[in-house]
Amino acid sequence: MNFFFVALAVSLGSLIVKGLFTCFVPHSRLPKALDRILRFIPPAALAALVAPAIFYAKTASGSVFSPARLAAGLGALAIAVYSRNVIVTIVSGMALLLLLQMVLG
Repeated sequence: MNFFFVALAVSLGSLIVKGLFTCFVPHSRLPKALDRILRFIPPAALAALVAPAIFYAKTASGSVFSPARLAAGLGALAIAVYSRNVIVTIVSGMALLLLLQMVLG
């Protein structure tokens, strides 16, 4: 039971610190360099979450290299560069992965 109170307190503390920064610092007052850096945080976090799943597939025998996942990831990257649309990239990447897994096994 104490764990939940501690987790709640840490979550609220983190939310308050982040909320104070985002709510009370006007966007126009941020330095241009910091504004440019902050724009790259969401894509970098997404890449850090997706990259391990692209290179290694978890199986019963452990993590193994999957050529289908790598090819689907490269295809999704090409589609992302061309379309610049997140939804199109996700849907086409998933379809490409399904197709390549059926073809490559």
